[in-house]
Parts: sequence; C-alpha cells; structure tokens
Amino acid sequence: MSEEVPQTETMIVEQEAKPLDRQSAIQIVIGTALHHGGVLKGVAETCKALEAGKAKVIFIAEDCDNDQAKTLVSTLASQNDVPVLEVPSWEELKDYCKLGLLSSTIKEIAEQKGKPAKIKPRCSFATIIDWGEDSEARRFLETELKQA
Repeated sequence: MSEEVPQTETMIVEQEAKPLDRQSAIQIVIGTALHHGGVLKGVAETCKALEAGKAKVIFIAEDCDNDQAKTLVSTLASQNDVPVLEVPSWEELKDYCKLGLLSSTIKEIAEQKGKPAKIKPRCSFATIIDWGEDSEARRFLETELKQA
C-alpha cells in the first residue's frame, strides 16, 4: 500500500518546484510559518504583535474594506520598521492561512446547490511572528523587501 502525501504538503512541494514569484513565495512562507505556529491572523492580533515587537512581516489584503484598520496597521508597521506586503484579496490570504475550506471549494459547493457562495471567515491581515525555518521562498521575500 502506498503512502499518500497530504494535500498541503503536496501543494508546498509543487510550489517550490516552480520559479518563485511574490505570491507563491508568500503562500509558501505563510504555510511554513503556520506549521510552526508562527502566524497571527486578524487586525487585533497583528496590532498586538506590532506593539510587542514580535512581528517579522505583515500581509494585508488589497481589497480590505476597513480603511481605518489598514491605516492603523500600516502606521504601526512603519513605526516599528516591519515590512508590509499586499496580497491581492482577502480570499487568497484566508486560503494561505488555511482558515476554513478553500474558497474554490466553497464556490464549487455553492454552485452545485445553485446558491451564492458565502466565503467565511474573512482574512484581511496576517502577521508572521516566527518564520519557522529558512527556505528559498523566505530568502526571495527578504531580498524583495530589501530592494523596495
């Protein structure tokens, strides 16, 4: 009997086999940090990590509809010299952080039932407080941040 590799591990291995771009590097880095308990999600946890000096990098969804929260987190990050990277959507950030079912799965189920998709929970902010381990994706992001 052959051993099956869990989907999350397969996804990370496949991502690392492809040339890295910003989004794939973010996905890999968040996945690695999640595995080591190093990701905080949401505006409150992000602000606490910034105030405690634990935040390494912050991810904000471009389509975040809370301008006050975006401004607050961006200001605190700037004051604490913590880099901020944008992710195209809160759905992608939610999926990267492995919150609930994948958005694509929710959409498929809703389509099969003939109902509108209700994707939850929303995730507009994520913060890495522990990288977990060194990786090509982490080095890619760090290099990109230094060049910015």
